[in-house]
Amino acid sequence: MPTGENVSCCAAWLAHSWIYFMAKATRTDVSLSWRTSRYVGPREIHTVSSLLESHLIEVPPERRCKAGTQACWEFLECTNDLCPNHAKKISKCWLAPKTRCSDLLIDDFFHKLSCCLTCSYFKANSEIHSRGWENFIAEQLKLYHKRTLERIYEKEESFIEILNRLPDGLFTTDHEWRITYFNPAAEKITGFSVEDAIGMYCKDVFKNTICEYDCALKRAVAEGQDIHNREYEIVNVVGKKIPIICSTSAFRDKTGRVTGGLEIFKDITEIKRLQEEVAGRERKYHRVFEGSHDMIYTTNLDGKIIDINQAGVELLGYRAKRDLLERLTAKDLYLEPEAREKLLSVITKSGYLKDYETEFKTRDGSALHVLISSRMYENAQTGKAEIEGIIKDITRRKQNEEVINQRNRELSIINSIAVALNHTINLKQSLKVTLEKVIKVLRLERGAFFLIDHDAKRLRLQARFNIHEVAENEIVFSDRLLMKHLLETNTALPPEGTFPSFRICYPEAGGQSNLWLTCFLATFKGKAIGFFGLSIPESRVLSFHETHLMGSLGNFIGGAIENTQMVETIRRHRQQLRRLTGKLFQSQEEERRRIARELHDEAGQSLTAVKLGLDRLEEKHAAGHHLTEEIGEIRQMIQRTGSEIRRMSYHLHPTLLSDLGLEPALNIYFTDIQKHTSLNIDFQIIGFDRRVGADIETILYRFSQESLTNALKHSGAERFKLGIIKSYPRIIFLAEDDGIGFDTGIVGKDKRSLGLLGMRERVSLLNGTFLLRSSPGGGTRIRIEIPLDEESRHD
Repeated sequence: MPTGENVSCCAAWLAHSWIYFMAKATRTDVSLSWRTSRYVGPREIHTVSSLLESHLIEVPPERRCKAGTQACWEFLECTNDLCPNHAKKISKCWLAPKTRCSDLLIDDFFHKLSCCLTCSYFKANSEIHSRGWENFIAEQLKLYHKRTLERIYEKEESFIEILNRLPDGLFTTDHEWRITYFNPAAEKITGFSVEDAIGMYCKDVFKNTICEYDCALKRAVAEGQDIHNREYEIVNVVGKKIPIICSTSAFRDKTGRVTGGLEIFKDITEIKRLQEEVAGRERKYHRVFEGSHDMIYTTNLDGKIIDINQAGVELLGYRAKRDLLERLTAKDLYLEPEAREKLLSVITKSGYLKDYETEFKTRDGSALHVLISSRMYENAQTGKAEIEGIIKDITRRKQNEEVINQRNRELSIINSIAVALNHTINLKQSLKVTLEKVIKVLRLERGAFFLIDHDAKRLRLQARFNIHEVAENEIVFSDRLLMKHLLETNTALPPEGTFPSFRICYPEAGGQSNLWLTCFLATFKGKAIGFFGLSIPESRVLSFHETHLMGSLGNFIGGAIENTQMVETIRRHRQQLRRLTGKLFQSQEEERRRIARELHDEAGQSLTAVKLGLDRLEEKHAAGHHLTEEIGEIRQMIQRTGSEIRRMSYHLHPTLLSDLGLEPALNIYFTDIQKHTSLNIDFQIIGFDRRVGADIETILYRFSQESLTNALKHSGAERFKLGIIKSYPRIIFLAEDDGIGFDTGIVGKDKRSLGLLGMRERVSLLNGTFLLRSSPGGGTRIRIEIPLDEESRHD
């Protein structure tokens, strides 16, 4: 058993050893903590040395007795409150895993041991407890060995965990090539579990014939170097072939003897699939490149043509690709060289180009309209920028576009002519506009349009442009027979899109020379309506499309002329009809007045005379009772007949209308109607401070009669409302009932609607408006507006 002096010597030796170790670390200016990888600088080492020296201070005997009853921080008067033992009443600080006695987080075994062995607190405790030193050293050594083993196991477990997490298969073997380790990735690839694989030969796991005669591990041993990225197929546990890429390495000891091997392998099924897909795409690209009907090319920025497909060779007029590649550059393909520079500027800026239209030239120098779509890319082998793209031949499309543009111009002319015809019914003005449009689109200077008057059998000049006017009989056809056929006969022409042109001789001003005009017929339903006469130079030949345009215009303008003439005829007939209708209504009113006057004068006087005769007869034969009764009955019949005659006369033409005006006449008329019917009549007349013209009063009276008659006869109404409003500059007539109504579509088809037609026609003659609104079960409403004439406005 060592004495206290021996223990002190041992502690001093350990302290000096530690100081020597720290001094050596100080000279190297850096020391690394094994556990925490924390660097300790010279300043911190000086602090540790100072603390150790303070711990070696001799403690007075009177204080040593307190070591067993005080904590280390109290005994040493330590102010480091970060230490885990600080503020604890009793603590065995030398057994604490981490303390801060040196202002550092002490976790290193030797550091910890040196601090504790030089600590005056621990020294005082060891004097009180003689076995303190031995127990402390034994416990610390035991703890050190335990923690060292734990760290070794932790390293090994970490290493195994890393291997288990590898995505590639990995196994190790012993010197007999039996598997000693098999990671999870290897299990997944081969299908063998780790329990089954451990102890098996590697060739039995891979199941590959190459392992029998060319084992990778044996080759690595024989060649003395590792084998990398060797590809072959293995068969997994279910018999499926799996392509792998494998790297092999042999383990050797210090003497160079082989102790085992290592193989790392990767499932390259997906890589093989991608490689096959890439190869397939390359084959497909080659088929597209060579089989495309459009030109596909590749060039560099300097203009060298790197590659071109056969379609491009044929498009440019060459026989073989070699001839084209040897003779031409990209710039030589363009009809205008600056077009290539423009393309390069665009594609360099944006990286691609889409639908760029330009012109190429073929081998024989002819122009070729093309559409280019290209992109710039970097060649992976050379690292230089190159351009690839597709070129489509759009020459035929351009030709078709020109045809479409020509047709659009034709349609534009026809549309402008249609607009001119729609905005005016003046035939001469319409034909003048049409002629000017035709001359402009055909780029001519002079022309005219002639109408054919079949009734007079002669031509009529309707429009002219830059030519003077001459008499129609001075115009001579080059074909007399055609002239006779067009003017003197009315033979129908066969339907044709375009009729052959003919020529006429038109005298120049002064009669010194003649102007020959090329003519194009204007027809309608097989009838020649007229023709265009155009001054076309001898050197000019109209194209097919221009001739077709003249044929289309001839058919179009022929129908327009016929329609215009028809509209004019209808307008004249309508005016005549309006005059006749007006006279008819006027005659009807006059006849009504005449009949009413005769009924009042002639029939009324005759009935009065008969009545007087009956009175005399009754005086002479008063004694005969039976004769008196008969005379009374005849007198009553005469009175009824007189009342009916007076009613008929008033209905035909009320004398009050002429004598007193519209309002009194209608009031009396409506009062009489209400006496004989149950109809409720609401009548208002507004604004008639003075009387209007007699004709207007008569018309308004007739409108009122017709509206009331319809309400009584057809609607079954209980209420009839009539309003007549004089509001400058018109008179408004409103009639409304609550009857059964009717479908307004039958107006003009049913004889019961003749009264409404008469009202509408009278309103039309007065240039007014007539509005009828009705529906089954919804009653009827009539609104009429009549403009006031000048005489009525000033009355």
